[in-house]
Amino acid sequence: MTSELRRAAKALVATRVEAFASPYPPEAAKARLERALAEAGAPRALRLAGAWKIAGGVASYEATFAPARGTQRFLSGISMALVLLVAASAWALASPGQSATLRFLLPMSTLLAAFAVPFVVAGVASRREAEEARLTRTIRAALQAGD
Repeated sequence: MTSELRRAAKALVATRVEAFASPYPPEAAKARLERALAEAGAPRALRLAGAWKIAGGVASYEATFAPARGTQRFLSGISMALVLLVAASAWALASPGQSATLRFLLPMSTLLAAFAVPFVVAGVASRREAEEARLTRTIRAALQAGD
């Protein structure tokens, strides 16, 4: 499970480029893709950018899947919160005048938060992967022949 969490965390902040060829004329392919992406709606878990390449009358679309703008800020916020919890726990344990309740609950909360962080990151990464897969299917369907 550790390797899967590591893979998901890396995929969360990675930028990926994928090319999609189309048998349609360039203008028809562009119109089909714009219509399909408009129907799919704007992605929330990632940023989608694309560029058209036309070689020999054949159009291909290069989609770039990048992390959402707030992803790095979210991960930094989680890290900062965890650091603050660890510092507060150390302070509660080291201070002689603290109540027994605080000396128990703060380190316990820190420990539970530290165990929860990988699952939160895996959930966010899973959401991004699902949205990326949905957009990939949408692009592929829009640019395939057969309808």
